[in-house]
Amino acid sequence: MIILTDFDDTAAVQNVGRMLLERFQPDAAPGVVPWRAILQRYADGEISLAEYQEIAFRQMTAPVAEQTAYVRANAQLRPGFAELAEWCAANDVPLEVVSHGLDYYVGALLDEQRVSVPFHCVRTSGADGKTFEYSFADPDCAWFPGNCKCKAVERCKRGGERVVYAGDGRSDACPAMRADFVFAREPLAGVCRERGVPHALLTDFHAVLAYAKARAEAGR
Repeated sequence: MIILTDFDDTAAVQNVGRMLLERFQPDAAPGVVPWRAILQRYADGEISLAEYQEIAFRQMTAPVAEQTAYVRANAQLRPGFAELAEWCAANDVPLEVVSHGLDYYVGALLDEQRVSVPFHCVRTSGADGKTFEYSFADPDCAWFPGNCKCKAVERCKRGGERVVYAGDGRSDACPAMRADFVFAREPLAGVCRERGVPHALLTDFHAVLAYAKARAEAGR
């Protein structure tokens, strides 16, 4: 069994990326497009998720260090996630974060909460963190350009593992369809209901931990 989880609004209580944009993007500055207007273009299908994220974050002037300090002080992991990570580490059950989020804010929150799990997200570089690299992009994926979460699921399935997936949004629908079981928040839960995907509602990660323990005790 391998457990894969989205980050923003799933492993994290907040959408940390949007939290940073709300705090730091200078909407009133000359030449700046309000980030919510950019988000609406994405919602309307005019631009990709990667384009929305790159445009919005490249307008920000706050240094990465200031952003990560804000994350450490204001963001939280969803209840039960730290306990799940601890149990997985003790029982050799892989737990990984797969996300379209940026590495510096994902890493900052995990480090602040002293949770050590692999995370696969958008890699940033440069002093201002505004160079973006998509380490698991797939030109055939509907989310290209961007990180294809389905590739993470398919990698695990090729090894014969049972994949449990946790997510909440549009970008989680495709990997959820490929997983063996899903823990979903809305709107992903609605997609699972419509398509008959085996799932449970995700309120916190204590339920995921209980599920993992039950599967382990059953030897599967």
